[in-house]
Amino acid sequence: MTRLPVLLLLLLLLLLLPSGASAGDEAVLLTGDVQMQFGDAFLAEGEYYRAVTEYKKYLILFPDGRQADAALFKAGMASYRGMEYETAAETFASVRARFPASPHAAESAYYEGVCYARLNRFDKSAPAFETAATHKPASDSAPRARLGSALVEFDRGDLTGTRQGLNRFLTDFPGDPRTENVRAALSLLPQEDELARKSPVIAGIFSALVPGSGHMYAGHYGDGATAFLLNGLFIAGTVVAIQQENYAVAGVVGVIGLPFYIGNIYGASNAATKWNLGVRKGLRDRLTVTLDYSF
Repeated sequence: MTRLPVLLLLLLLLLLLPSGASAGDEAVLLTGDVQMQFGDAFLAEGEYYRAVTEYKKYLILFPDGRQADAALFKAGMASYRGMEYETAAETFASVRARFPASPHAAESAYYEGVCYARLNRFDKSAPAFETAATHKPASDSAPRARLGSALVEFDRGDLTGTRQGLNRFLTDFPGDPRTENVRAALSLLPQEDELARKSPVIAGIFSALVPGSGHMYAGHYGDGATAFLLNGLFIAGTVVAIQQENYAVAGVVGVIGLPFYIGNIYGASNAATKWNLGVRKGLRDRLTVTLDYSF
């Protein structure tokens, strides 16, 4: 028998054999839907890295599949939930670039803004939120993006921008159920562009003149009393030693007390800075609660 008929016979036998490793095994046909189910299962279980891998497999195996935009978006969501914000933001940007007409485009822009906001990359979060708010105004992402944009302006220290963002929400989404929350949040914002604040420079000057007074100016009364008593003891000890013409002791006491005096000045400046941060954080927290929104 020649080689060719033998090969044809073997091929015929292979075709007649049951598919799979044995006749009892069930074969799974890998379709786009099945591949997406793999990713969805890992995403639901919190296996975010494996979910990203499965969604990427879909994009490799079915680059023109009907769920390609959803696969890329869900890969971004898996990275986002895994707190890989830089990767997630880049993935969401890819959704908008590759699938601008996708129903996931507006939501991708919103989550891109959230990711960059969490990274304190406000220069990138602001335009992403703006895109989400205007790309598809009828989507739920649009009003959330407007709120996110307002909070980003607050985090940037721009109260005017915060106020403008909240007012734009009222203008763009008058029928949104959160309008009353937004009005209440607007009433929390101070009328001036600056929050009530303490000057670190003034606090330092106060403590240079009277140790501890800068701490008290910044609302740290306990620290102020401690600084006043401690530095008062060193100053009094130095003065008494000089009056007794015991200059060596005066020098030692003065040298030991000098770092405490300088520390009292720097401590007062830091206390004023912390007071300002506390005021801003307190207002930020009240805005978040009032708006019933955070990112």
